[in-house]
Amino acid sequence: MRNLQLVKYDIISLFKSYLTYIALIIIWALLGGMTVLFVRNSDKVDYSMILPMANWMFLFFGLLVVIKTITRDYSQGTIQLYMNKLKSRIGYVIAKTISIILISFIFTFITYITMIIIQSFTDGKNIVGDKFLTNIWFYLIFLLFFGLLLFLITLIVQKPAVIFTLGIFLVFIVPFIQPFIGLIPEWGDDIQKSLKYIPFSYLTEKSSTDNIKFTNWQWFISIASIVILFIANLLYAAKRDI
Repeated sequence: MRNLQLVKYDIISLFKSYLTYIALIIIWALLGGMTVLFVRNSDKVDYSMILPMANWMFLFFGLLVVIKTITRDYSQGTIQLYMNKLKSRIGYVIAKTISIILISFIFTFITYITMIIIQSFTDGKNIVGDKFLTNIWFYLIFLLFFGLLLFLITLIVQKPAVIFTLGIFLVFIVPFIQPFIGLIPEWGDDIQKSLKYIPFSYLTEKSSTDNIKFTNWQWFISIASIVILFIANLLYAAKRDI
């Protein structure tokens, strides 16, 4: 029951924080400004012109919320309440995983509503239901992978500042570095090909595109990575007395 209360608290904290609404206003202002520019330069504005940037912004914001959800218990000094017994440790990991899942659904819904509002002021092809369904599973995979990865690192290092820095680096810096990797003599092309099978690489790359498609190997690697990270979190938390 206490773990379910933790999930409830995580979600309520998201909606009660004034920073949530400040961030949303900034994102909506940026998307609105970008839409106005497109309208001035084109007779029709399709969802495909706005959705890639909307996805990237909301995924980045969503990851920051996930990181805050993970690190808050350390910064507030309440982590000991959840990690003092084996049963509560396992329940704590499960509760945080459920929180990440719910946060991914929330941000998928916010993105969809945002696109509908933008489309009501523009002429062009509207977003279809398939794109919304695609965003659901992509947001889920994206936030679960990065959330569980950073959760495991948090359990190990127990330094919230490190996790915020690492999360921003993986999502914000890595996509801008990748195009230059191909310039590395001899090894550049091989490294570029291998990045297609590394989740933190292809997930960040797809977060800023309208056409989100996984190869069979990427499906397998993504799901397997999430399962492995979840089990690793359980095993590490089970033997770690904080």
